[in-house]
Amino acid sequence: MRPEAGASPVGKMDMLPKGEAWWIRALRLWCDGLDGQVVLRDELCARMGPDNAEAFFTRFTDLVALLLRHGRRPLMRHGVTCDCVGADEAVFALFCAQAVHDREEAMMIACLIMRADVAPIAVSLAQTLGLDLARGGAASGTRHGAFGGIRDDLRKGRRDLSSDLASDFASDLTRGPQVPRNKLN
Repeated sequence: MRPEAGASPVGKMDMLPKGEAWWIRALRLWCDGLDGQVVLRDELCARMGPDNAEAFFTRFTDLVALLLRHGRRPLMRHGVTCDCVGADEAVFALFCAQAVHDREEAMMIACLIMRADVAPIAVSLAQTLGLDLARGGAASGTRHGAFGGIRDDLRKGRRDLSSDLASDFASDLTRGPQVPRNKLN
């Protein structure tokens, strides 16, 4: 029997770069419903303070809602405690991590998982979230934040961080967050 498209395991959480593993865990928690979202908010509060955490959570909700609403097909994920990394989760994590490093690469990845007309908005959101994580990690006392050496790269000017941040599109997302039911484990 063939697993659902996008659910096939492609790796293990402990083998991913720290930043990509964080994105997958955040996605899983958010999709796990209110209980998971509370855990995610608590972790964000501890990392970046309540005001920054709330803004981050709102933007993350916008990103996930955009992906769920305009995805090319339903997003498949594994359970919160599963050690496997599903194909869709791996692509999502790579997309989010690349948005900070290389917008063109992130744009290409975004077009694989969602409609091309909404991909630039998703890239801008993911880039903003990634930069917020890097700053939040530093504020919480971790050496490099969620992305290892990215803070060093930013400080040394190695990355092109020009941004065409999307205007507030939250009004387009009139419905609240919708929790997908397509989960393994």
